[in-house]
Amino acid sequence: MGEIAVGAGTPIAAPARPVPPYRSPAWLAGGHLQTIWPYLLPRPVVPVRRERVDTPDGDFWDFDWTPSVGAQDGAPLVVLLHGLEGSSESHYARALLQALAARGWRGVVPHFRGCSGEPNRMPRAYHSGDHEEIAARLDAVRARAPREVCAWACGVSRGGSALLNWL
Repeated sequence: MGEIAVGAGTPIAAPARPVPPYRSPAWLAGGHLQTIWPYLLPRPVVPVRRERVDTPDGDFWDFDWTPSVGAQDGAPLVVLLHGLEGSSESHYARALLQALAARGWRGVVPHFRGCSGEPNRMPRAYHSGDHEEIAARLDAVRARAPREVCAWACGVSRGGSALLNWL
């Protein structure tokens, strides 16, 4: 097949054959069960180091970092923006942090206000259109990461929407 252009014209090979449409297993039919199922599974145990970061408006963010022990020098840093009412305790966050640690990479979950398990000081809530808050949190992450580290950001659900609004 042909090539697909990505980014600044970097070609990548197209799949050799079309990907078949998704079919859920018979025992897990329907979106509701597929949404509930991960909550019934045990979550990976991933140690994190919590850092409280003061915000310019007198509030705080809590950042949960994977330990840098075992991380390679210059290893990439992945920033995960969690979903609505999610946290570093969410099943997808734990799975990602575990996968990063296994590769010797670093990870951080900078919690949205009110999502780290402790109420914030200010009545300000978070929303997916608040790109200035995303920029400030990413700046705070950058300020704490070694200069030579390549940083990547990803978002799940509401966190993905917020990240896209920031972009």
